[in-house]
Amino acid sequence: MKTLKIMAIAAAIITSAFVANAQDASTLIKAGEKAPAFSVPSPQGKMISLKDFKGKYLVIDFWASWCGDCRREAPELVELYKQYGGKKCEFLGISFDTEKDAWLSYVEKAGMKWPQASELTKWKETKVNDAYKLDWIPTFYLVDPKGKVVGGYFTAADLAKAMKANVK
Repeated sequence: MKTLKIMAIAAAIITSAFVANAQDASTLIKAGEKAPAFSVPSPQGKMISLKDFKGKYLVIDFWASWCGDCRREAPELVELYKQYGGKKCEFLGISFDTEKDAWLSYVEKAGMKWPQASELTKWKETKVNDAYKLDWIPTFYLVDPKGKVVGGYFTAADLAKAMKANVK
């Protein structure tokens, strides 16, 4: 009887995780829509904007060093960068860290060699979040050379499938 209760509870937890992800997915910017403009400072204070990447595919990685899911996805994202970065596609990390040292330390530790930016402000208080209305991190967007969203993804594996299908 105890085993049956435990199995029922586990099934309920797994089901709610899938439902939560489905709800999160519904808030993503839809494929074909124009990617919202943004301007976010680099670690050196230079403003990085969506328009800087016009004419190229762009992966936007919304993340934070304190985010466990972001840390789990980072190694696969690093591999995608090695495969596609610079040649076929640009990458941009936008961090929701509030502490510059923690942010940049993790960038170095994880080997995230692509440009990074952060407002160094709490996630839900950032201007970039106002534009992208993120409910979950990590969130990855693939943007085409014309500035249209190819898709939004919660895992690097799903991003990889989209890149394989689109970035030639």
